[in-house]
Amino acid sequence: MFKSIKVLIIIALFCLQNHSLASASIDDDQFRTLLIDNNIEDAKELYKNSENNKWSFWIAQKYLSLNDIDSAIEWYTISSDEGNIFSMFQMAEVLHHLTPDQNKSLELFYQIENSDNDFLSSYSKFYISRFHRYGWGIIADQNRAFEYIKEASSMDLILAKFELIDYYLNGIGTKIDNNKAARMMFEFADEGYTEAEHDYAIMILNEIGVKKDEETALLWLERSAQKAYPPALQKLSSMYFYGEGVSKDDVKAYEYYLLAKQLGVSDIELDMNMNVVSPEKKEIAVENYSNFRPRVNKNSITYLRLPEFMK
Repeated sequence: MFKSIKVLIIIALFCLQNHSLASASIDDDQFRTLLIDNNIEDAKELYKNSENNKWSFWIAQKYLSLNDIDSAIEWYTISSDEGNIFSMFQMAEVLHHLTPDQNKSLELFYQIENSDNDFLSSYSKFYISRFHRYGWGIIADQNRAFEYIKEASSMDLILAKFELIDYYLNGIGTKIDNNKAARMMFEFADEGYTEAEHDYAIMILNEIGVKKDEETALLWLERSAQKAYPPALQKLSSMYFYGEGVSKDDVKAYEYYLLAKQLGVSDIELDMNMNVVSPEKKEIAVENYSNFRPRVNKNSITYLRLPEFMK
């Protein structure tokens, strides 16, 4: 009998040793493969034996990809409790964008704002500024919003620098300074940011902090339109139809109109204007439209505004 028990113990120890070795020998790529293949329970079991907070973060990401928000938050919590600050940041974003728990989200951003990780710290300050600006879960405070957006901007966060322009344009927590806003917008436009190219053109046309120059504005709009930015296409269509700062050209007006419509622009006035364009000119515009090849848009504020977990 004792011999049988001894044999069973040896077998059990052997199995345990093999299990531990299996857990220890699996690498990150193999763990990722388990998640990709939807073997989540196996992955969770391996994590329990390793307590690797990188793996718990990946499990959270997997649940998020499956739109299981509750499970994702559960695993972000596990990982962040183990010291993974990326999990904490990701959870703050998820709570903000996908749940109504704004207070918990803000609390997490406050915890991260003084992190040694400049990227996460600056992004957290950017988010905190928006909480104070729009009063998400707290009383709106434009002065604090301005303080935080300036801090994030000083840390070279592009998104914060661009949003700071709006603070100067509208006097949010600070005095209106159109000249400063125009200079900042020009810098973004000059670096090729699509939205800034359009916005700077509009500032020129409306003489906001910069002298009106329709020819220069047209050049900036053309640059933005080449990247298929809908508002630029819409504005160019209107300018060419009315001959605003450029010779009237119904062909170009209709061409830009078609491109804008394809990208979802809704403009009743433009719709009505295009009804008077002759069939011959429309035909030419349609041919030009079919040959349009937008440039690759590498610099986009719209992309930067996407939360990190959606990129």
